[in-house]
Amino acid sequence: MEQRYFGRASEILAIPDLVEIETRKYQEFLQLSAAPAKRRNSGLEMVLREVFPITSYDESMRLDYLSYRLGRPRYTPDQCRALRLTYGMPFRITVRLSGQAYPEPIEEEVYVGEIPIMMGGGEFIINGAERVIVSQLHRSPGVDFSMELEAGDRRLHSCRIIPERGSWIETNVSKKDVLQMRIDQSSKIPVTAFLRAMDAKYSDTETIIRLIYETKRLLLSQEKRGTPVQDMYVVSPVVSKETGEILLEAGERVGEKWEHIRNSSIKQLDVVDDSQCDPLILNTIQ
Repeated sequence: MEQRYFGRASEILAIPDLVEIETRKYQEFLQLSAAPAKRRNSGLEMVLREVFPITSYDESMRLDYLSYRLGRPRYTPDQCRALRLTYGMPFRITVRLSGQAYPEPIEEEVYVGEIPIMMGGGEFIINGAERVIVSQLHRSPGVDFSMELEAGDRRLHSCRIIPERGSWIETNVSKKDVLQMRIDQSSKIPVTAFLRAMDAKYSDTETIIRLIYETKRLLLSQEKRGTPVQDMYVVSPVVSKETGEILLEAGERVGEKWEHIRNSSIKQLDVVDDSQCDPLILNTIQ
């Protein structure tokens, strides 16, 4: 058949093999051409070495991996398409069983399943239909910061921690000025709850406050009238010496309890330094 080209631009480079990466990597994964003793610790060989050895709960028996073998497919590609089967190779591994109950180790070949065969175009035949592997975009590991503008030009900041492997951690400031987070797609939890779960030394609210904020000690006998103590946040619980009642919890604003505290026998208060107090973590603790 004669082919005519009516375009003006000439072809400079030939179209490269676009599935070369997929086919080459799958061959490296199976290592079919290498002898069992000369296979590298990669691909399927590495997976099996990570799983084995398997020992019993009382360590009286042990199952070791020796090698694997891939057999010839039972059906041809056309037969698999017609019968809606998967075109694959029988996958068998040779293992050694040893232990106290066996005077001599037992070696045996075990059938595990079938490994799909990649065709020349990079496709598989799965249940009679041709399937391909689609590469998925992967976000680069790191920490991303972003900011959103709400009504009234209010800025809400957020942060996303993306590890090379594992779960993503997303942290953001809510509309109620609470710092919350979630792992992958789980429910949102306060950041302070996550901090308490990470280390037992942060299970105490007072420790978290001292970690985030600068604190100071107020001597109530030296405080002048007009000092905005009502707007301050206490670091540790405030307990009445007369009744033993907890007047204020750690991280709570003094507010209306100031008159009661001033008229009591409490001599001093540990409070958050109001000169640089951002109530974000305090709101989160509440």
